[in-house]
Amino acid sequence: MLLIGMITESVFLLLFIALAVYLAWHLFNLNRLHKWLVNPSKKTPEVFGIWDDVYYQLYQLFKRQRKARRRLTSILNRFQKSTRALPYATIVLNKSNEIEWFNPAARLMFNFNSGMDVGQRIDNLIRQPKFVNYLLKKDFQKPLKFQVNQRQLILNMTPYGDGQYLISARDITSLSQLDDMRRDFISNASHELRTPLTVMTGYIEFLQHNADEQLKVPLDMIQQQTVRMNKIITELIDLAKLESAAAVDFSNVIDIHTLLNDVYNEAIALDQEQHHIELVIENEVPGKELASHLNGSYEELRMAFSNLLTNAIRYTPDAETITLFATSHDTGTTIGVKDEGVGIGYEHIPRLTERFYRVDEGRSREQGGTGLGLAIVKHVLDRHNASLHILSEPGKGSTFCCEFPLNYEEY
Repeated sequence: MLLIGMITESVFLLLFIALAVYLAWHLFNLNRLHKWLVNPSKKTPEVFGIWDDVYYQLYQLFKRQRKARRRLTSILNRFQKSTRALPYATIVLNKSNEIEWFNPAARLMFNFNSGMDVGQRIDNLIRQPKFVNYLLKKDFQKPLKFQVNQRQLILNMTPYGDGQYLISARDITSLSQLDDMRRDFISNASHELRTPLTVMTGYIEFLQHNADEQLKVPLDMIQQQTVRMNKIITELIDLAKLESAAAVDFSNVIDIHTLLNDVYNEAIALDQEQHHIELVIENEVPGKELASHLNGSYEELRMAFSNLLTNAIRYTPDAETITLFATSHDTGTTIGVKDEGVGIGYEHIPRLTERFYRVDEGRSREQGGTGLGLAIVKHVLDRHNASLHILSEPGKGSTFCCEFPLNYEEY
């Protein structure tokens, strides 16, 4: 029994020693693994057994990560090289609106300093009030036009990643100056043409009173063309005034009923009972009081709605119905004109608001159209942060809707 006990005790002692050595070996290798993970390299420690496989798998993972990191670094370098070459200012912001990176064009445009301004809040460096408000509102659907260092800029902000933003800005000073020159030329030319036209009209009327039958027809045609030219000049002046006017004062409150009744009465006088003209003002949500007013310029809105109604009178056959309507709903207010006229082909609708664009030039001139009415409508709506939607089909009439969303004056 004593012999058996001694043998058993020796076996347990050997097992304990073997286990301790095995554990020490693993602890040693764990320590070497920790050192290698802190500073990984191509050369892995000389090991055997399961640790050899562990190091192999880790080294393969390290190689893949290093390859991916090199690829990402290469992509980032190419991106930075391409953005450095862009003529547009490019700025990367973090979620706190702090500058993370900018290209040379941004440095020149905003007088940034590469060493000092990275990490600074952009609103501390660009202190233009319009830009600061744009940044605070966080509504970046539309670009911002503002002036910095006596230059006119247009700026876009695009959100990406985890709360980051990419700013792109370009200098439109030259384009703005050209646009001002064009606008001034049209305005000045229109005013200069008005005086000789007035003189011509007076002489034509004098000649008509004293003309024989042979001269009466050509004089009548001349008078028609001078009237048409006078109308074109008037509308060009109206457009020039809209383009050069100050921003709309949205503190002015306009009663929709009063505005549309004025437009309706003007149309009745112009139409002389050739059509059946209706005025419909309704609330699409019964029992709920919705908007009964607009904010902005009464004269500009009256001009826009009058142009729509005049167009409907011009291109709708006699005795048909024309409806001037206003609808108040949960998402805003819609004011428009619906007619039973000749209709417009789908391919023409996107270009209807271009200056002097006509679907049928011969018919338009015959009806007294100038091709400027819808351009005026579009410009007025743009100034009021509203939009124009056109629904039409040849032979089935047209509907022109002016959409004023809720709180449009704050956009």
